[in-house]
Amino acid sequence: MANKLIMRCSLEPQIDASETVDSVAYQNYHIDNVGSHGGSITTTYTDAKAIKYVGEVDVTAAAALTDGQVAFNGTATTSGTEPGANGVKAFYVKLDSVLGNAANVTVTYEDNIHAVLTVGESCLIPFTVGTLADCKIHTNTAWVASTHVATVTVVLVGD
Repeated sequence: MANKLIMRCSLEPQIDASETVDSVAYQNYHIDNVGSHGGSITTTYTDAKAIKYVGEVDVTAAAALTDGQVAFNGTATTSGTEPGANGVKAFYVKLDSVLGNAANVTVTYEDNIHAVLTVGESCLIPFTVGTLADCKIHTNTAWVASTHVATVTVVLVGD
């Protein structure tokens, strides 16, 4: 019996329908006429090929997530085992918190920027076959202890 990996997504484009009444501005949004949509992808993954990193990003250029040290200050808190070099099926990043000038974290696969996250935002990139060395993150400013810090949760799942 194989492990099941379910990845969910949704989309809700909203039109700005703000108006001003008696010199008071009211901000209002309506769902665009293309509507809201969502779905999921279900696949399998290998036992012991899922890893979670939680740590402070200390690089300002895209760095691979091939271990808990390359992109992190010290070693990120780690749970699990990383997927094989060519076996990534899911790459998830959430920006948990920032301090000082660390305003965002950029999520990159190969040389393509997929998202620039601000606090509370997350990004999931599904793959049929992704390369571990191409799953990368970086922050907008140099890490300085207790001054400029971006803390993330990263999850990689695959074979």
